Amino acid sequence: MDNDDPGTADDPGTADEPGTADDPGTADEPAAQPAPQRDKERTRAAILDAAASMIVEHGSGVSLADIARRAGVSKGALTHHFPHRLELEKALVRRSNEQFWADVHALVDLSENRPGKLLRAYVRALTAPDSRAAEIFSPSSLLTVLGDRPGMEELVDDDAARWREALSADGFDPAQALVVRLASEGLAMNMGTPYATEQERELAHARLLELAEPR
Repeated sequence: MDNDDPGTADDPGTADEPGTADDPGTADEPAAQPAPQRDKERTRAAILDAAASMIVEHGSGVSLADIARRAGVSKGALTHHFPHRLELEKALVRRSNEQFWADVHALVDLSENRPGKLLRAYVRALTAPDSRAAEIFSPSSLLTVLGDRPGMEELVDDDAARWREALSADGFDPAQALVVRLASEGLAMNMGTPYATEQERELAHARLLELAEPR
């Protein structure tokens, strides 16, 4: 009689009830991320998004107060996350570099059982129509606007070294890889201008992919 009674040890409403030791919602489950941490990450992301869009729109001279206003936070909140302007600018360049790295690697075709997989992904990322990755080489991009500012040297040098190392491990002729890489970047810089029409982009895209194939 007692064992059939709701709320006993054999009943789902007790020992096996949500919130007990056997339930994912108890001590055996990783604790949920505290809300303050999520808020901190959201605020940081909002600041970076606002700074990126405003620098592209208005140049590197945009004020921190205007960036904070666009992000919907106080200037004090902005300087809490980025105490110095250079830290904010470095975070923007670092994020831009990481996004470009991810965009290129997402286009690597692992089924290509021949050298040059990364180089061909680099070409695709920069010369495909409506390429987001190509924007990194546009005159108004964050890398172009901020990359040569004082304090950025180490960050830019590290990114360049990472690409050199990755492409050198691609098993492709180094001199030809360099020519293809720089040509892809040059085409990306000119896309959307009178100096590179859509037809010319298609021609260059196809030829660069041919040049990125081993002989």
